Amino acid sequence: MRNIPTIEIDGRPELAMQDREMLQSKNRCAALLLALLSLPACGGSDEANLSGRHPVADDVLFLVLGKMALYEQSPTGELTLRNHHFVAEIMPKAGRKIVSGSLTSATNPGQVLNFAPEGNAFLAHGARVMDPVELHQLHPDGDYVFSYQTESGRLEAQPLTLTKRSTIDEMPAAAAVTLSQRGVSATTAAVDSGTDLAVAWEPMPGNTRMPDSDLNDLIFVLAFDCFGNNVVHSGRPYQGGPYLTYVDFRYVIPAAKLKPGLSYTLIVEQATADVDMFRGVPGISTYATLTFVEIQTAGETEETNCPN
Repeated sequence: MRNIPTIEIDGRPELAMQDREMLQSKNRCAALLLALLSLPACGGSDEANLSGRHPVADDVLFLVLGKMALYEQSPTGELTLRNHHFVAEIMPKAGRKIVSGSLTSATNPGQVLNFAPEGNAFLAHGARVMDPVELHQLHPDGDYVFSYQTESGRLEAQPLTLTKRSTIDEMPAAAAVTLSQRGVSATTAAVDSGTDLAVAWEPMPGNTRMPDSDLNDLIFVLAFDCFGNNVVHSGRPYQGGPYLTYVDFRYVIPAAKLKPGLSYTLIVEQATADVDMFRGVPGISTYATLTFVEIQTAGETEETNCPN
């Protein structure tokens, strides 16, 4: 991902004709680039130092720009497409605050998506469609620009490029998920909440670590109870703790995370991870496949029943 150059003028009152022409030419180029990315101004501001760490890096864990294929898996293992989705995310560091933000297409500045809080992250949602060709038409691969405000400052125009790899057709294919307890296949309708639940998945073809990326391709396993609580998360990069990558093939949900008599939604996400660091903030562009599996734990609930 290329940096967007900014021309700084030293403000000397007298310049030779050659210097003036050179500066005028540079200024015209700079103005064109800045207009493309909707930057507010040229000049020697803090934003001009594109190589330095920005104060927002104290607040932002990473950015995400991606296209996702979402599938639902039935109790018999059949996979059905839910939709294809374009989405961007600003993930804050623990205890830090994101105030607002927007995502702009660099090639179509009129296409702007605003971020809104969802859980502990800020998300901007694009189209949700069944036809992958339509998704690519609505949100083409290429350059996008994040602008956002945090408790420590504002960063204008963090660039990130989304590119589909040759290992992916139109969109990532469905990936089946299997469940087991004590080494035996588990039934989604009667999971034993007193036993660890092993979750395994078919690997996303071609996932790897790209030579110029800061991360291996990623895997996330999540579980939400019927009240909407995120009770399981396999970990995120850049937090200092463990997380899953393409080399992993299973994840064990501890029995302590499950309660009897409740329904849960399990999600397994496999995602490419092309990372571009900008001003100390990692930007991750991704193509991902997500599989949703509904499970029910056996027994009587010890608390309020799941809502209908």
